[in-house]
Amino acid sequence: MTGWLLPLVASAFWAGVLSWPVVHRALGSAGALVMGLGLLATAVATASTERPRPGVLEAAGLAGGRRDRVAAAVAPEPGPVPRAPPGVALLAAALSFVALGAGWAGLHEERIRGSPLNRLGPAWVVVEGSLDTDPSPGRFGWSAELRASAVQRNLPEAPGEPHRAIHERLWLEGSGSLPRARRGDRLEVTGRLLVQDDGDFATFLLHRGISVILEADRARRVGPSANLLVRAAQAARASLLGEVRALFGAREAGLLMGLALGDTLGLDPGDEEHFRATGLGHLLAVSGENVAMVLAPILGLALLLRLSAVGRFLLGGGAVLFFVVLTGAEPSVLRAGVMAGLALAGALLGRPRSTGSILAGAVLVLLVVDPFLVYSLGFQLSVAATAGIVALAGPLAARLRFLPRPLAIATATTLAAQAAVSPILLDQFHQVPWVTIVANVLAFPAVAPALLLGLAAAGVGLLFGPVGALLALVAAVPIRYLEVLADQMASAPLPSVTSKGDLPVLLGGMAAVAALAWWLRSGRRLPRSALVGGILVLTLFVWSTALRAGPPSGLVVHFFDVGQGDAALVRSPGGATLLIDGGPDPELTATKLAALGIKRLDAVVATHPHLDHFVGLPAVLARYPVGVVLDSGCRVPETRSAPYREFLRAVEREGVPEKHPREGDTWTVGDLTLRFLSPDRCWHGTNSDPNNDSLVILLTYREDSVLFANEPEMDAQKAMLENHEPLTAQVLNVPHHGADTSWLPFLQAVHEEVAVISVGQPNSYGHPTPHLLHELRTTGPAILRTDRCGDVTVAFSSAGLAVDTERCPGLLLQSSG
Repeated sequence: MTGWLLPLVASAFWAGVLSWPVVHRALGSAGALVMGLGLLATAVATASTERPRPGVLEAAGLAGGRRDRVAAAVAPEPGPVPRAPPGVALLAAALSFVALGAGWAGLHEERIRGSPLNRLGPAWVVVEGSLDTDPSPGRFGWSAELRASAVQRNLPEAPGEPHRAIHERLWLEGSGSLPRARRGDRLEVTGRLLVQDDGDFATFLLHRGISVILEADRARRVGPSANLLVRAAQAARASLLGEVRALFGAREAGLLMGLALGDTLGLDPGDEEHFRATGLGHLLAVSGENVAMVLAPILGLALLLRLSAVGRFLLGGGAVLFFVVLTGAEPSVLRAGVMAGLALAGALLGRPRSTGSILAGAVLVLLVVDPFLVYSLGFQLSVAATAGIVALAGPLAARLRFLPRPLAIATATTLAAQAAVSPILLDQFHQVPWVTIVANVLAFPAVAPALLLGLAAAGVGLLFGPVGALLALVAAVPIRYLEVLADQMASAPLPSVTSKGDLPVLLGGMAAVAALAWWLRSGRRLPRSALVGGILVLTLFVWSTALRAGPPSGLVVHFFDVGQGDAALVRSPGGATLLIDGGPDPELTATKLAALGIKRLDAVVATHPHLDHFVGLPAVLARYPVGVVLDSGCRVPETRSAPYREFLRAVEREGVPEKHPREGDTWTVGDLTLRFLSPDRCWHGTNSDPNNDSLVILLTYREDSVLFANEPEMDAQKAMLENHEPLTAQVLNVPHHGADTSWLPFLQAVHEEVAVISVGQPNSYGHPTPHLLHELRTTGPAILRTDRCGDVTVAFSSAGLAVDTERCPGLLLQSSG
């Protein structure tokens, strides 16, 4: 029972931290801590206690009467005497740590919200500090996390105000190019301090230990880190990075740095997307495997030098600490580093512990230091994967006796880790591709050689260049194997498990994994009836999935709810599949396609170069075979942005042909006909040239029609009417998310029965506008909004239009024929 005590306590503390948003309304942090300490005292009081040892006469049976001597002779040996059933003490201990976790999280939140920087905002300030993260590019500039050490109000009337020493973290963001600084460097930043009080971004910052944003007007690098250990790690990192880049091509160097240090800044975006799509992304995050590869040779050296136990502990602990600093102390490497430290401490004290207890101890230590680590996805996945391997890998390997031992261990480890992280992935990303298991098993033999040979080449190259170059040639083989594997497996026609990502999926998945672990570790066999039933259910599932994956009986259009953006999938009875736009989220559209069982796309349309229409397309191109990409070809300033350049590189990287249709062109995609109504030219000097350059498509299947109006504004809409383009359609994708930029005669010319507005809430644009909604109502269609109804699916049949939605009542519009 004691072997489960530490995991129980760590799990309870984790649950307590998560419960703080609920607990704080009833108890507050002080009340939760008092309750936790009271329950802990109850647990200790109800736990076992030693029976008083008998005296010499009693032990010899010489005291008391004959009956007493007989009782003493048959009495059990002195030992623990429980004051209550064992379950009561365990329950009290668990509840006590739930309350302590909630109270501790409350104190942590109060400290963050009471930051001195919080009291200064909003104000113009000069802040000195060191970068906690590398500056990273974003959609509108760059951002980083800064650990501030001093702050001074930037007041014109008091230019000489002294600096005030602080020890707080803040979110740093700026416009323009990235500052020439890396993690650990000291910066002096002048800018405006803002307090983020509420909203999703405020919650995100709070969970990072941050309550304020510094909008940088000027950022100047003062110098390297003042910490000698961090400075040494910076120097080692720079030397390693320089040698890796000298020995390998840019693509291989970026992947090697990702494998070794979790540094993805130089990683090829295509490789990053392929690794993410195949479930190999964890290889690019430093984990316990990296720590083990560093620690093993260090301990081997310690044994060769015949160091004492203390010497081995100091050398190993120092190596782990340096590696943690070198890799940036990300949550996954922190977990692995603390586990390594606890294991070394146990060996030093001669009291080694099980891996499960070490994991639980590491989790508890880290949550005491920073309780909001529970909200870090990297930490969640790292802990879950390690727990899965501890609980499942051994029993699974034992049941894979038909495989060679190394392959059985690799397969069992992959299956165990994947089973444990799948509930989290389904909750956060809504998708777990089956290709993940195959890809991880195939990648397993190449990871260690790629990492070790690559680092050996870089290390030797610093001392003797020719030998380093030779090792680099050898290391390039497994590195390129991983690149090709991820590339090929990313678009493998294997299904995915998808979900809506709600709490029941997470809790149900965790319960299923726990039940699987119990069954495997119990060594029990499945009853024959259960085995037969499972095979029947699996057969039924595969059969029903195959039916759903087939082409529909009529034209079907899925308008995806992707927030403030556009994405729509068209499927035809002949099996044609067409995606129009990809929305603003990098992953969401690809996940929705997987949920529908899509295996390929005949064409992808990027209507125009605004972020809310194409950001999701690189992931789609990486994961699905695509026949052709259609875009306007108009190169406006927006096409020079980094995200759009990456989209164009993705098209080139995946080898997809790119075409630029114009007004009057007609394309046939399977049994679908696409008539392009706009643009007739690349617009210049209008209110929004990119919007007016947008592709407008009249899609028809036999007598059925959909007008994808996308985002033309009044200039382009008038041109279509003047050119006498056919606009009549049964379904209208309303232009520009319902903005007040449409021309009433254009809307009146469509005569649609259903109008779908792809829009997100909240949005700062006021979409859809009341004026546009009024104009639509005058034309008489049924109006459906994705922000209110979720995904909207329109199915055409001889009986009429059947409209299905996620959250709104369905519609059935009878055919006028």
